[in-house]
Amino acid sequence: MDQTNILVLGNNLISNLLRRVLVKNKINHLNFTYPSYETERRFFAIKPTFFKWYSDCFNEDLYNHYAIKHIQIFVDQEELNLKDSITRPFPLFNIMASDYLFSSFSKDLDDIDKVIKADEDLEFVFESDEVIFKNYQISSKIIINTDFRFNKFLQIKPEQEEKKEYDEFAVTASFKTDTNLENRAVQYFRESKILAILPYADHEFSIVLSGLKKGDEKLVDDSGEQLINFIKQQSALASVELSSKINSFPLTLYKIKHDPKLRSLFIGDAGHKVHPLAGQGLNLGLGDIQMIDKLISDKRIIDFGQENCIKKYVMSRSADESIVMNLTDLLDEALVNKSDVFSSLFKYPVKVIEKSELLKKILVRKVI
Repeated sequence: MDQTNILVLGNNLISNLLRRVLVKNKINHLNFTYPSYETERRFFAIKPTFFKWYSDCFNEDLYNHYAIKHIQIFVDQEELNLKDSITRPFPLFNIMASDYLFSSFSKDLDDIDKVIKADEDLEFVFESDEVIFKNYQISSKIIINTDFRFNKFLQIKPEQEEKKEYDEFAVTASFKTDTNLENRAVQYFRESKILAILPYADHEFSIVLSGLKKGDEKLVDDSGEQLINFIKQQSALASVELSSKINSFPLTLYKIKHDPKLRSLFIGDAGHKVHPLAGQGLNLGLGDIQMIDKLISDKRIIDFGQENCIKKYVMSRSADESIVMNLTDLLDEALVNKSDVFSSLFKYPVKVIEKSELLKKILVRKVI
């Protein structure tokens, strides 16, 4: 039987960054994945703190990013007065393309060890001191899963899953405009919909439009005409030209409650999915990797799958996960679904926040 310290499942941004961390720390591992599928180019808002960690970790910098130095937030017709001083001493975030991130995170990695058939029935046996991947006779100290499709094989009990299916969908797309966007992101909470305009160049931007429900399918027609008209109505952009395919996807809130006795970690989309209104899905996954790097850099830890090690990871990540998940769900209930319970909490949101510089800082750090 082949043996390895860590079995990594998945082939994506998070799995590849994890593998680079393992290589840096000289930890042997194997990587199994499902067949890859073609994905559209996407743009992500990355926190500045990640750039510093990446530079320190790999002794190299990330490039090809567009800094967001200003932000505007509208709730109905009212605008929050967010002074530029709130974003100092560094930009709020940087917009980066998925293909550049993938190539950066994959740098100098060996080929994937095994691509598993999509319909293959997998069997994992969790022992007290190892995990056995019976299909391929591989023993590891821990499984780290980054691909949600593997979850069904990893002995997750129903009570370990916190999930909610929203009666909504979201769309993403990229556009060009004659207007100089001047490093400014804008988010609109209007008409039970949430529109984020995220520039990745002075005259190019991507959008995330959420809160869409049955009857809004017209916004995702191939021509993009309906979506362009919607963007023009909401924003101050006079010229808008579609430059990518329009992608739509259902919205889900999902979180794994780890069992420290099972030698497994669920990170990235395998461990949590959040409402896209905050743009924090990938940032949560990047935070997962940073915590794993901190744990495995501790030379005192020999067995990364031991119960205390998994407990330490879970405790360190739970607060960040809970804040993002609860905040986005609350905003969705209040501003999209107009919940009687929560909408009253947002009856005068702008007036309350306007009076507090602290609340403004929290909002701009967490909402986009």
